[in-house]
Amino acid sequence: MKIDAFSAGIAPGGLRDIQEIKILICYIFDKLDIHLRKSDITAILQNYALANYFEVSQAFSQMVLNNNLSADPNNNNYYLITPSGKMISEELSDNLPLTVREKALKSAKQYLKRLKIEKENTVNIKKTPFGYTVNCKVSGGEFNMMEVKLYAPDITAATAIKNNFYKNPEKIYESIVSMLTDEI
Repeated sequence: MKIDAFSAGIAPGGLRDIQEIKILICYIFDKLDIHLRKSDITAILQNYALANYFEVSQAFSQMVLNNNLSADPNNNNYYLITPSGKMISEELSDNLPLTVREKALKSAKQYLKRLKIEKENTVNIKKTPFGYTVNCKVSGGEFNMMEVKLYAPDITAATAIKNNFYKNPEKIYESIVSMLTDEI
């Protein structure tokens, strides 16, 4: 097997062969059965350092050229798996280590959950003369169920608040409601 990828950014057990990376990309599209952007795939594979960013990008481009993936006719930023890509996944994915396949799907699910949370809830960071204001909103669809403004002394703290809010906004909402409605 020819090693194509730089080893930078790849965890032990990660993929270094571009053909294996292509198989893994097909596997992700096949198992999730959704349309994804190129940036989604690179983020998913970078989460557990499963493959080098540049190799993933090259593999993705080659797969589009080879018609293993095709642009969504309704939105050219998104791609879907073609019958040839599905065949690659079905016939070759067992050649990939099970741990790599499991990590890829786990990473994909975490990534898609984060995208959904960020779409439904918002965090805005605004610089003030005294530091930063972090405005966190939990959406109820057509209305905000909760809006909290917090002070952060610096951008590091503001970013930490944002990231921790996005980890589980539902739990934050439930905790605040529980504390405020608890009978004394």
